Amino acid sequence: MRFQGRSRLTSNLDLVTADVKARDRDRYLSVLYAPAAARPALLALHGLDLELAQLVASTTEPMLGEIRLAWWRDALLALDGGQVPAQPLLALLAAEVLPRGVSGAELAGLEDRWLGLIGSDTVPPAHVSGGGTLFALLARLCGCEPQAARRLGEAWAAGEPAPRPVAPPLRPLFGLAQLAARDAARARTGQGREARGSTARQVRLLIGVAFGR
Repeated sequence: MRFQGRSRLTSNLDLVTADVKARDRDRYLSVLYAPAAARPALLALHGLDLELAQLVASTTEPMLGEIRLAWWRDALLALDGGQVPAQPLLALLAAEVLPRGVSGAELAGLEDRWLGLIGSDTVPPAHVSGGGTLFALLARLCGCEPQAARRLGEAWAAGEPAPRPVAPPLRPLFGLAQLAARDAARARTGQGREARGSTARQVRLLIGVAFGR
């Protein structure tokens, strides 16, 4: 039975890893710079945020989008009561994220990051502050200081220059924030969006991780 449980967990991790890698290769690569023991939890949390993002992006009816987000909120809250459905992402969150001290209620709070984008042409303040919440949770999963990570996440979500200096454990998040600022700068000058995970972006991420600049 223990073997079967481990097999299911590995399968869930493989599915979520493939999903994160396909949806946002920058985030996937940033996880590879984190401590190995924390990587499954980080992938699960990124997977959740990307799933909510995809839900909003694919919504054509605002009310339907709100209903779908509410389903995720309820499912995440239920994790605190030990209710884990046979859904790979939720199962991985329960197995890897909750044991590291992040509750289902805290995960459910990420819904607010995306709710305001439904039917909106502007980025609401809740989306920016939610980026800070996401990065703070990612830092906690690595045993890092969450407040500094929160500031990085807000800069990342807003596409603004990331604050410095940055402690080495937070530099994978700093690298992501640097890439977001790069994207925003290109958009302001009318340049096209770079492919996620391109060689240029990998170099930029590596510089951020290695040197904090």
